[in-house]
Amino acid sequence: MNIISVVNNEKHELPMLLKNLKKVFGKNIKGPIKQKEREYMATIKHSFISDVAKFFSNRGVLKLAAISSWDNDLEISIAYHFIATIGKESLDTKITITTFVLKETSEIISIREHYLAARVFEEEIKEKFNLVYKE
Repeated sequence: MNIISVVNNEKHELPMLLKNLKKVFGKNIKGPIKQKEREYMATIKHSFISDVAKFFSNRGVLKLAAISSWDNDLEISIAYHFIATIGKESLDTKITITTFVLKETSEIISIREHYLAARVFEEEIKEKFNLVYKE
């Protein structure tokens, strides 16, 4: 089974890393993995973010570039921006995994165990939204 993404109405096969991500987390990824040039985006349930970080870390994705966050009336959106070297040309590629936490829950699992750089980003989000990070 070929897993594809669509860019400007053209079908493109996903790199192996993202095919495997879709196979492992398939039903927990909401919607398709979207693609721009050297940038991929997916949305996952917040309870799986640590598992996704471990998945990437174990497969050689060494850099967490940033974690950004914003809110609306009901939830906090958190986007994790990873940099992976993938594809035939071995170019750095941005992979953004977005998750959502209900404001009434205000709790998410930390990814510090897999990416030490997450500590600084998570502290900022914790202060901004009073979010609790579980280890």
